[in-house]
Amino acid sequence: AGPMSDFFDIDSYLNRIGLPAPTDEQRYQDGLILLRDIMAAHSRTIPFENLDIVLKRNLPVSLESMELEAKMVAGGRGGYCFENNLLLCFALRALGFGVTPMLARVRWNKPPGDPQPLGHLVLLVTLPQWPVSAATPFSGQLSVAGTPYLADVGFAGTNSIAPVAAASAEVQQLPEGHFRLLS
Repeated sequence: AGPMSDFFDIDSYLNRIGLPAPTDEQRYQDGLILLRDIMAAHSRTIPFENLDIVLKRNLPVSLESMELEAKMVAGGRGGYCFENNLLLCFALRALGFGVTPMLARVRWNKPPGDPQPLGHLVLLVTLPQWPVSAATPFSGQLSVAGTPYLADVGFAGTNSIAPVAAASAEVQQLPEGHFRLLS
C-alpha cells in the first residue's frame, strides 16, 4: 500500500488514474516528472463535467475530500474546476507535495483589459522534499524542491497535462500549447 492520508485514499486515486504508487525516489528525486505524470493521467481519466448542474439535479456541490473521492474516484465521475483541482490537491498532499489552492482569472481568448472575475481554481505546487529526521542520514545532496509550479487539471476543453513554472513570466511550451502567466 502507498502513503495514506487520514482523509484521502491515495491508493484508490492512483488506481482510478491508472498509475502505480510512486517510490520514494520518484517522489523526492523526480518530483517534477511525477507531477507531470499525475496531471496527465488525471486529465486522461477524470473529465471536466458539470452534469448535475446541466441536468438540474439540484444536488449540492461538495468540496470536501471524502465527498470528492466518493464522486470522482469511487463513483467514476468527473467534476468542474474546483472539484478536479481539489481532488488533485488532496492526492498531491498525500504524496508529500506542498499544495496551496488559489483563485484565478481565466484570460484565455479574452481581449486585453477585459475584466474577469476570480472564478477559477488552480494549485500552487512545490515538490516533495526528503523528510528530515534523526533516522535519515544526510546524503550530501540538497533538494531544490521549493520551485513553485501551477497545476490545473480543471480547465474545460483544454485540461492542462503539465505544470507551469509559476515564477516565470515567459511564454512556456506545454504539450497542449503555449502559455504565459499574467499578473
